[in-house]
Amino acid sequence: MIALLLLMGAHWESPRVPPGAAAPSGLAGMKASDCGACHQEIYKEWQVSVHAHAWTDVQFQKELAKDPEVGWVCINCHTPAADQQAEIAVATGDVRNPERSENPNFSSEWQQEGITCMSCHWGEDGAIRGPYGDTSAPHPVQHDPGLQDSELCMSCHQAVARVEDTLVCSFNTGVEWQESGSEASCQSCHMPKVERPLLPGGPVREVRQHLFLGSGIPKDALEPHEADYYALFQSGLDVRLELPDAAAPGSLVQGTLTLHNARADHYVPSGDPERYLLAQIQVRDAQGELLSQSTARIGQRWIWWPKAERLADNRIAPDESRELPLSFAMPEGAVNVSVLVEHYRISPENAAYHELDGYPIKKEIAAFTQSLSPTR
Repeated sequence: MIALLLLMGAHWESPRVPPGAAAPSGLAGMKASDCGACHQEIYKEWQVSVHAHAWTDVQFQKELAKDPEVGWVCINCHTPAADQQAEIAVATGDVRNPERSENPNFSSEWQQEGITCMSCHWGEDGAIRGPYGDTSAPHPVQHDPGLQDSELCMSCHQAVARVEDTLVCSFNTGVEWQESGSEASCQSCHMPKVERPLLPGGPVREVRQHLFLGSGIPKDALEPHEADYYALFQSGLDVRLELPDAAAPGSLVQGTLTLHNARADHYVPSGDPERYLLAQIQVRDAQGELLSQSTARIGQRWIWWPKAERLADNRIAPDESRELPLSFAMPEGAVNVSVLVEHYRISPENAAYHELDGYPIKKEIAAFTQSLSPTR
C-alpha cells in the first residue's frame, strides 16, 4: 500500500494549501470572492467553470458517498486547500486508515468553492503566484512561470492507480497529451489568451480566460449569463458527412460519417472513464419514413465488479479520423440523412442508478441534416 501511495503522488496525499495558512497581506481573505473584488472578469468566468463546481457537483457527491472512508484521497483534488476540509487526513500507508483530526480552521463557505483561486495561486512565502511577475498589486506577487506549464494541470488530471479491486482512478489525460507530442500546453486550449484589463481601470494586457469549460457539459442548469460563457465552447471534434451528389432509385447508396479529433491533444473523450460519444445516423424518405439508422458508441467500457477492469477502448486519438460507414437503398424520391453526435458525461442508466434526476449528462456536439436527390 505504501508503494501505491507513492505512485498516487503527493498531490493526492495532501492539500496544496496547508492547514491554517494565512491570507497574503493586502487580501481580505483566501476565498475566490476576495480575489474577485479586484479581478472581476476572471472571477465571473471562474464562477461558471467546472472547477468552481468541483465540490458541489452532484455526481461527485454521489460518488463520494459510496465509500466515504477513502474520500480523503479524492477531496485533495476537489478541494485543494486544507481549510476547505472538515478534517485533516495524513497518509499512513493504509488508504482506509489515515491519521485523521478535526480541522479547527475549516471553512464550509470556502469548501463550496471547490477548485478555487488559491488552489493554483497560493505561494508558500505569503505571496500570490503569478504567471508573468510584472503586476503592481496590493498584495505580494511571486513570479511562477510554472502556472503556464501543463505539469500544473496534470497534478490532478493525470491520476491512474488501483487502490483496491473495486476502487480505481483512471484519469490519463496527461499521458495522452504527452504521447501526442504536442508543443501546446493544457493552458493553450483550456485557458486561451485574451487582451483586456487585469482589473477595472487597469491597462489592457495579455491575460488568460479562467472558464475551464472542459467538455462543455455544465454541472448544473445554466443561468442566461452562464449560457453566454458556455456558448464560447468549441469541441475538439470536426464532424463531416460524405454522400454522393445524387443516386439512382433502387441503387445502394454508400456514405461516410467522419469524426476528426482536430483540436484536442488528448483522446476524445478524455478524463472520467464514464464519458463517451454517441453518434447516430438516420435516413428518412420524403414522407419521413425511417429507411436506415445506425449508432456508434465511442469511449471506454469498464466492468466495476467484482474487479474493476477496462474491457475496451475505442476513443479517438489526437488528429485521428474515425470513419463510420452508412448504406441504404435509394427510394424513388429524395432522402434526408440526419446526424446527431453527443458527448455523454455519464450514461442515462448510471445517472438513474445514482438518482441524478435533472442533472446535465450530455452535450450536443453536432446536429445537421443533409439531403440526397434521386437521378432522373
